[in-house]
Amino acid sequence: MEGKGAGLPVAELGLLRWLRQYVQLRWLAVGAVLLGTLVARFAMGIGVPLFPVLGIALVIAFYNVLFTIWQRRYKQYARESEARVRSGRNFAFTQVIVDLIALTVLLHFIGGIESPFFMFYLFHVGFGSMMLSRRDAYRVMVLAMGLFVLLVVAEFLGWLPHVHLEGFVPPDLYQEQGYVAAVLVSFAATLIVLTAGATAIMAELRRQWEQQAWAKERELEATARKLDELDRMRVFFLGLASHDLKTPLAVVANYLQAILDGFVGEVNEKQRRWMERANVRVMELTRMINDFLDVSQLAPERILEEMEHMSLSGIVQQSLEDVRVRAEEKEITLRAELPRQLPPLHAAPRRLQQVITNLLDNAVKFSPRKGEVVLKVYQQGEDEIRVDVEDTGPGIPTLYMPHIFEDYFRARRKEFVPGAGLGLSTARKIVEVHEGELWVESPYYEDAEGKERGSRFSLTLQTSLPDEGQDVGDSEGGV
Repeated sequence: MEGKGAGLPVAELGLLRWLRQYVQLRWLAVGAVLLGTLVARFAMGIGVPLFPVLGIALVIAFYNVLFTIWQRRYKQYARESEARVRSGRNFAFTQVIVDLIALTVLLHFIGGIESPFFMFYLFHVGFGSMMLSRRDAYRVMVLAMGLFVLLVVAEFLGWLPHVHLEGFVPPDLYQEQGYVAAVLVSFAATLIVLTAGATAIMAELRRQWEQQAWAKERELEATARKLDELDRMRVFFLGLASHDLKTPLAVVANYLQAILDGFVGEVNEKQRRWMERANVRVMELTRMINDFLDVSQLAPERILEEMEHMSLSGIVQQSLEDVRVRAEEKEITLRAELPRQLPPLHAAPRRLQQVITNLLDNAVKFSPRKGEVVLKVYQQGEDEIRVDVEDTGPGIPTLYMPHIFEDYFRARRKEFVPGAGLGLSTARKIVEVHEGELWVESPYYEDAEGKERGSRFSLTLQTSLPDEGQDVGDSEGGV
């Protein structure tokens, strides 16, 4: 099955394998020629002409270097499989032709029909049948047969001087008509049978490979359709469930806030403290539900639609306010370091606030009581803004570092820490849509006792071009 477009990936895979082996075997052949020549001449006393044979071996080595370079370029040539297969077959056909010519010249210097090495034509015809189409395989067979017959006839008629291998065969063997006719007939019959058999076997193997590839492709397509359907069901379920959960939570949060604001009567200090804690827990649950919603709605095109020219300073201040109650509950010092002016960004404000809030919330969550969380914002280079969120927690174990930004990943800890394991993975996806980077260093400092502690989450964002917007400007200070 060699029709256009049929089984191209399989054919490409086979060609790469055969071409690689063919080039490697040529190096082995060069070594065999050199070693065989030296052994025949100096160990066995056979009159092999040394310099012509060595020269041919060097020529073969030289063009094999060129073929090796060509093969590496072939791997990068044209992404379309059809073009790659066509190029690969032309490459293979060229190699076989050059090898047949080199072998014919070599045979002339090592006895012609007297040399048993004329059977090496069979190797090239066999490899041609494996790598090439059936038509090209028969062309190789005809070329091999024609070159050998031409060499034998030219030496028989005296058109070419015969190089006799003294000490190996009788001197007039190449002119024995019966011997010459028998060798040529058997050689031609062997080539025909070999080519017919090898091409038939390879055609059947290709047909089976293509059928298997086609069946695998259909199976993968069916699996992809099932996965798409499951993903749509997952998105629908998450959206429905999250919406139904958020509505009662919003009501509870409103009731709690109304109580805290004194709309239902005076609230003493103890009641206020418990109400505030309850409100924090409700906000944690709401944030977790929002994380699930983001997983189902975090499409890059949706984030790109939200982008606008903006200043990062206001986003930072709002994020600090979002985590302030939790920080005060743990008596954590929350501090920010911002320059007076920052260049404008072309970004999605709501999404960036989500990223910075997640990083701050994580830092507060994993810092010990009476610890410190520092948010630093500064310009890095001419076209980048960097944001660092540093905490004084125990740090992240090395075992967990490669997985820290994976969906639903949560490090094992002795104490229970609420969360769905989606905050950091969501943050990285948002930053990547903004063509920025998000990474973590942990631990990043030594405490007074020399213990390595803390984590620093850093992100970079590209600034707008100078004529795309103007910064609002902000005051510097700690919070």
